[in-house]
Amino acid sequence: MLNELTLFGNLDRVQTAIDRLKAFAELAEAASPNGYIVLDSGGKDSGTIKALAFLSGVRFEIVHNHTTADHPLTVRFVQEEQRRWRESGIPYLVKYPCYKGKRTSMWDMIVLKGPPTRIRRWCCDVLKKNGAEKGRFAVSGVRWAESVRRKNSRHLYEAPVNAKTLVGFHSAEDAKGYLEREPARLARGQFMVNPIIDWTDEDVWEFHRRYKLPYNPLYDMGFRRVGCVGCPMGDNKRELEKMPEFKELYIRAFQRYLDRRPDLAETHFWRNGNSLYRWWVENSKTANGRQLRLDSDGVTGGMKNE
Repeated sequence: MLNELTLFGNLDRVQTAIDRLKAFAELAEAASPNGYIVLDSGGKDSGTIKALAFLSGVRFEIVHNHTTADHPLTVRFVQEEQRRWRESGIPYLVKYPCYKGKRTSMWDMIVLKGPPTRIRRWCCDVLKKNGAEKGRFAVSGVRWAESVRRKNSRHLYEAPVNAKTLVGFHSAEDAKGYLEREPARLARGQFMVNPIIDWTDEDVWEFHRRYKLPYNPLYDMGFRRVGCVGCPMGDNKRELEKMPEFKELYIRAFQRYLDRRPDLAETHFWRNGNSLYRWWVENSKTANGRQLRLDSDGVTGGMKNE
């Protein structure tokens, strides 16, 4: 419920989220004339934070990172959102992934790094986080209700320690104190504000209904998530059987990867892209399944038993 009577009075989740955004609005504008970067994945949570940023009156721009493995309906919805927000005067940028200074894609990166798995989630770092503007204040739709992992690891405010590590805070005062003590840290990454971190799915949909927000049509088709097609964090086997064109893209990329790594075909019986694909959708998620590991150069270099 967005409004709830508690022992400590009435809880207004919308106003609380707005206050969380306002707490760092001045610092966000000091870091950039455009203020906050609102991260848009094309999902329902992103729709919520975009509307909250608008309601709060803070200065912001919207950025969508195109992973190149997005569902076609997500791509179309993002295009519609870009047009709608630009007509409202809000900057909206769609970014495409780069690797070592060159434009890339999911399919090209698989050739270099092998299949992404639940343990080896290089895809998020390269396709979604790569190119993030350091020193900026960003807003995300991360919520604890999404997974146990996020409940245990994510915070209301997250400040950079270095390029890959964040330190979390649950109060604006503590987060601001950290920035005052360690001002140079901000230049190493982005400061994250997660204003709806404690919202439930029901809260998000209630907010959408209240403000009549457009949302990704995939939800009406039964999708619970709208990320990359074939994401190993979900039931990618079932999903890809319904989207044979994406299945074929993965198999072709796996074949190109094995062409580069004939040693894996010899030692692990992956004779072609099809056999690697079957391992990927059937065995790579099991607790005792074999997981790919990385060599020091960042390219898949072997196997180990987990």
